[in-house]
Amino acid sequence: MASLLEVLLATIDEDAMRCGAEPRVVFLGDIVDRGPDSRRAMEIVHATLQQREGSQFILGNHDYLFREALTNHLGDPALDHWLSGLGGKSTLRSYSHRMPGWAGELPDLLLPRYAHHLALLNRAADMVIVNGYCLVHAGIDPKKPLADQDEQDLREIRERFLDVSDQFEKVVVHGHTITSSELPEIHSNRIAIDTGAYRTGRLSAVVIAGNSEPRFLYVSHSD
Repeated sequence: MASLLEVLLATIDEDAMRCGAEPRVVFLGDIVDRGPDSRRAMEIVHATLQQREGSQFILGNHDYLFREALTNHLGDPALDHWLSGLGGKSTLRSYSHRMPGWAGELPDLLLPRYAHHLALLNRAADMVIVNGYCLVHAGIDPKKPLADQDEQDLREIRERFLDVSDQFEKVVVHGHTITSSELPEIHSNRIAIDTGAYRTGRLSAVVIAGNSEPRFLYVSHSD
């Protein structure tokens, strides 16, 4: 995913230059566990937030698990599940050739060189509001106002959000669930941009600019 992320950011820059704009990038999360080079993807996000004023990183459910592992808040069973079933092993291999023997080893293994990645995870947002849009990782609880959302729902919700056609306070821009078309989709109350990069080789972004209609940019391994 790191190579796709680099190409997408370059595409965003080219698009912004054509429009005479300075891009503000909001990453919707799941930077780790989604390919063989999570470490480099995290480094790209870190550098982007430093270089592009106003850019932000929203914590995805995989990023959350990585953060909890780095801070010793995952017990051994949860750590095993993350490593074996959710892509955590691939993430750790991108940082170190040595796998931790138990949960408590992780901080000593990674933080001496990558404390700035933990700082990035700790600073991550759960929700970003841009004009009439609400940007989150997974979605929102339709029964709660935006101000009262639960952080876990913002990272993990699926059907309770996806199956609702009623209007929300703002149009929700989200990832987390791969679209059925494997292309970005605009619905009446939400914009879905998870095109399954780890599976399809396609990474997508939505351009939100002033009063213009949202439009999409996406790149693939063939680009």
